[in-house]
Amino acid sequence: MIAHAFKLDRFEPERIVTSNWVGPKTLAAVRFIETLYVWIVIVAVWISYDTAADYLKYFTNLTYFGLSVYLLCTSLWTIGYLRQPASSRGDWINTKAGGWLGYLHWLLYSTVICFHIVVPIVFWTLLSDGPIPTALGRWRNYSVHLLDGVLAISELVLNRHFLQPIHSLFVAGVMLFYMFLTFVVHKTQGTWVYPFLNWDQGPKAAIYYIGLCVGLFVVFFLLLLVHKYRNKWLANCAAKVNPELSHHEASHMAKVEGDVEAGMTEKHEL
Repeated sequence: MIAHAFKLDRFEPERIVTSNWVGPKTLAAVRFIETLYVWIVIVAVWISYDTAADYLKYFTNLTYFGLSVYLLCTSLWTIGYLRQPASSRGDWINTKAGGWLGYLHWLLYSTVICFHIVVPIVFWTLLSDGPIPTALGRWRNYSVHLLDGVLAISELVLNRHFLQPIHSLFVAGVMLFYMFLTFVVHKTQGTWVYPFLNWDQGPKAAIYYIGLCVGLFVVFFLLLLVHKYRNKWLANCAAKVNPELSHHEASHMAKVEGDVEAGMTEKHEL
């Protein structure tokens, strides 16, 4: 019921592990390198904070962790997909990433692709306050506020995912939950996580809050269009670099025809 209402039942697991541009082997290699890099960054950033609470109060860190989990899952699924015979790859990924596990992955992707366009824009326009004195600090800063956007765009270029308009509500819900968290942090620690969220600014703060929400929806629906037309224009290319898709489609059609024939036979016998 929930899956149908939020159009999650339209999820196609094979889109996780295939690309419009490259074959699964190349896709797996790229994702493996990206996954290794982001988890190194996660550890480097984590140890730079005194407490877990300090780390978790920043939207950048939370969204970067989401990116890391997304890349880890897609890497494991892509590698597992490659280990199967071409004729059974579709059935394997449908089994491993079907149902709610796949639905949650799809929603996670919606947040990852959207937030990692928004985060670099917000940071470099509102929060960047000059050079960082150490090389390690600069590397961490560029990794979570710039290269995260590069990784998101890399996924956007390579994958075959698509977005659903209603999923924008989930993405906005995550953002609203974080805004609620900033009020909790302010109440308990007496400081605002980000200066532009400070309500002492008066109407200016309201403009920032509204602007962020509007900007989030604008980015989401622009990305929705990019996904839609990318998949439409590159459909032939995707078929060429993923010949196993034809095996799965043929198997699926044979199963459907077999079910129809069995149903007709049963009806005739009755």
